Parts: sequence; structure tokens; C-alpha cells
Amino acid sequence: MLKIVLWIVVALVAVSGITRALDGAGRRTVASLKIRPVDFSALTDGVYAGRYDGGLRWSNSVEVVVQSGRVITIKVLKAILGQAGTERKIVERVVDSQSLEIDAVSGASLTLKASLKAVENALETAR
Repeated sequence: MLKIVLWIVVALVAVSGITRALDGAGRRTVASLKIRPVDFSALTDGVYAGRYDGGLRWSNSVEVVVQSGRVITIKVLKAILGQAGTERKIVERVVDSQSLEIDAVSGASLTLKASLKAVENALETAR
């Protein structure tokens, strides 16, 4: 019985270490993302899907609706793991400001970058 418990503990430690290593790599990738400015007034009307594939934790997808040269709604289709509320605040700020150049949400700089990259990717097809 003790051997089984010991093996379970070893397996949990190994999985935790692998997860932590992958998360660290994902954090570095997201931290280095560059968000390009987008001229919202030059966008073509339509509904556009965008996503950012940031691995297990930072992946997300959005649907952006453009009408009369304005982004009127951004719907989060798949939220960043554990960040649905924060991501909703971020896309609301994008709609309000009509820009991808928004202030960070406190304590969520990586979530901000991953969210904005998905929106940017959607708007690339709207130009």
C-alpha cells in the first residue's frame, strides 16, 4: 500500500513539474507578443473570428462585429483558462476606446496581450 501511495505522489510531482515548465514557456511567449495598431475606421463591415493559440493556458478566441467603421461588439468564444471575467473587461475596453491600445487590467498583463492578439487576428481579415 505504501508503494502505491509513493508512486501516486511521484506521478503528481512529475505532472506538476511538467505543467509548470510548459506554463513558464507559455508565459514567456505571451509576454513577448507585439500588438500592432489597427485603424478601426478603415475596417470593412462584417463578422470576423480571431484566435490566439497560446498553448493550454493562454489560448482564446473571439468574434468581432464591425459596422460603419466601428467595432460594435466583441464576443469571447473561448476564454483564457480562468480569465473569462477579465477577458470580458478587456474586450469592453477595446469596444469603448475603438483601439487595441488600452490600459492593462490590474494583474492581468499576459491575459491582456493574449486577448488583444485574438482581436487583432480577427481584425486582420477586416482590413
